[in-house]
Amino acid sequence: MIKDPSCSFELPDKTLTSLPTGAVKDTVEHLGKCIARGDFPTGNILPKEDELVETLGVSRTVVREAVKVLCGKGLVRTARRYGSRVCPFEEWNLLDPDVIRWHDQDSPHTARLYAEATDLRLIFEPEAAALAAVHASAEQRKTIMKAAQSIHPDLGENVMIAADYAFHATILEASGNLMLSQLQSLIYAVLFFSYMDGRKEEPEDRTTERRHIEVAEAIQNGEAELARSRMRNMLSENKAIAESIVATKAPR
Repeated sequence: MIKDPSCSFELPDKTLTSLPTGAVKDTVEHLGKCIARGDFPTGNILPKEDELVETLGVSRTVVREAVKVLCGKGLVRTARRYGSRVCPFEEWNLLDPDVIRWHDQDSPHTARLYAEATDLRLIFEPEAAALAAVHASAEQRKTIMKAAQSIHPDLGENVMIAADYAFHATILEASGNLMLSQLQSLIYAVLFFSYMDGRKEEPEDRTTERRHIEVAEAIQNGEAELARSRMRNMLSENKAIAESIVATKAPR
């Protein structure tokens, strides 16, 4: 786990990934990032198996297993007549943390992915906050408040990310809804994604900290409607940032 002596929050040392291990994992990571960056544009055919074996220095079995993983994530489709073709972006499994994580600032779909992930959070996180206000245990309410108070730049970015994740993940868990709770891995990936692409354009850090604390206070006091409203307002600010990023990166 990633730990910081000034913070009791921690992050998984892996990205809650569903990837296999060893050479197959490395090959999936390499090809997934290449596809996300647009090195292999949508609609195009991946290099032939022999070429990938030679370029990547792995066996045919490894290449085949890696392609199967990418097929399962919706990035490629295979057919005997043409090999492996990169699928349209709309067919990718965009709820998959690995698919989110493979995008970087220069990936052609990054701005859209960030904006639509923010839209998704606006749909379910305010309701999760309202449920948490009703169902959270005393310990969960304490964790949510402590996490909100730790989202501060003076503690360093690693602590901020860990606290931010703990805040949102604990709210999902405290909702009492198992399906919402299982969205924690999605939150993990989206948070890293947002810190990467949107951090420099976010509201002043004190404002960000205060917004989280306001949500935590509503949950701590059992005020479901207020928790819902404050979470919605906080994420609406993120949506405005996401929309500005999309506008900035839109082709002219």
